Amino acid sequence: MSIQGFKNIAFCTDFSENADEAFGIARDLASHYGATLHIVHVMVDFALSPPMHSTYMPIEYQPEFIDQIAEAAKDSIQNRYVVKLRERQSHEVQLLSGYASTEIIRLVKEKQIDLIVMGSHGLTGLAHVLFGSTADRVVRKSPCSVLTVRPRSKEE
Repeated sequence: MSIQGFKNIAFCTDFSENADEAFGIARDLASHYGATLHIVHVMVDFALSPPMHSTYMPIEYQPEFIDQIAEAAKDSIQNRYVVKLRERQSHEVQLLSGYASTEIIRLVKEKQIDLIVMGSHGLTGLAHVLFGSTADRVVRKSPCSVLTVRPRSKEE
């Protein structure tokens, strides 16, 4: 990070409501610092993460299916985020495939990201022990600062 502030901010999304909240913060920070906002979504790589039932009945995914998923993700990014950017706000869309935390860290190094902004679902108890979270893994492995945005309380 330079003395002037952030130059590259990555906003990571799974298209959840919590990610939508994190987007507003990422957009505002990028605007304030004149940073490029990298809108990042990591698609599941079906070769790495086959469905649980594939043990019994292997499924080969056709390239057209993967293309449809990628197109739907691009449309969601455009409709949920890009249209809400400020006029002439510098941004790049990064649609990746693989394990989310691994791909996010790779992108951070490649694009010299200064700050990652992402939602934190706030898993607790057994769910957190069993599943962990992408945010936890990114926080532990990131070479830059990570701002995790917790979901708003339903009481607010």
